Parts: sequence; C-alpha cells; structure tokens
Amino acid sequence: MTRHVIETAKTGRSKCRGCDLKIEKGEARFGERVPNAFGDGETTLWFHLRCAAYKRPEPLLETLPGAAVEDADALKAAAELGIAHRRLPRLSGAERAPTSRARCRSCRKPIERGAWRLSLVFFEEYRFEPSGFIHAACAGEYFGTTELLDRVRHFVPELEPDQLEELAAEIRGR
Repeated sequence: MTRHVIETAKTGRSKCRGCDLKIEKGEARFGERVPNAFGDGETTLWFHLRCAAYKRPEPLLETLPGAAVEDADALKAAAELGIAHRRLPRLSGAERAPTSRARCRSCRKPIERGAWRLSLVFFEEYRFEPSGFIHAACAGEYFGTTELLDRVRHFVPELEPDQLEELAAEIRGR
C-alpha cells in the first residue's frame, strides 16, 4: 500500500500547504500522508502537484512513478532539482524589502530597503514556517543553483516580466 497519493480533488474545499491557495474541484493534487498530531491514525496534507514538486520533492517522487499525470517529466525534474540542492525547497517567493531590518541568512548582512530578497520557509511539524530572507545575489551560494525563476514565478505570479528580468539578473550576479 502506498503511503502518499495523487488523485483528482473531489471537492474544492482543500487548500494547498505549499502556496495556501484552494485546490479546485477536479484538479490533480498530491496528498502526503503523515501521522496525525492530534490523535491516532494519519492525516493528509494536500498540495498542488507543482507545489509538491517544489516543496516536498521526496514524497512526491515516491508516488509519481505509479501515477498518470500531465507533465510528469517536468514534475520529476523539478523535484529532483530540489533533492540535488537540499535548500531549494525552502524558497517561497521574492519581493522588494520594505525595510532594512532583515538580515540575509547567507551572508548575515542587512538587506537594504528596496533590494530584492528571497523569502525562506522551513517545513516543521507538518507546516511551513517563515524562516527569514536572503539577498537575491546570495541565491547561488545559498541554494547551490541559480535555477530559481520557475519557482519564484509559481509562488509569486503577480511579478511583472520586467521585475522577473531584474530579479534574474540580480540572482545571476549581473
């Protein structure tokens, strides 16, 4: 019996643990089965497939081979990149720093107001907890890769193309 599941959402009531958006009825979703923290048995944490590939790569890869899903190769590649670069699943978005109070978790220097910063989360006790920021320019050193834009675009879809280009240049150190 498989521990995790990929299925079509029966209702539109579940919420993705990766992006906090609703999983629409009929949409493919990934369910990670974990011990119930409040009692006996198990509970299921639901994710959009792409969110699972980005945030929970190991459990998704355990389940993916037996599932008939669209873009299985792309999901597998995204999950494998997250496994190859162990800090990559921590990435949860990008924004301009509203103040200069945050310190970079990579270089420990302050992140200047208005500078691009990447937000990080840790997966603890079956939930994602905010864990700080890094400079966009520190991404290569912190994550071990600069292949981040698909993830950023996924978690922050409101970024304009010119903002993405500017962020990409900063991530690549240009």
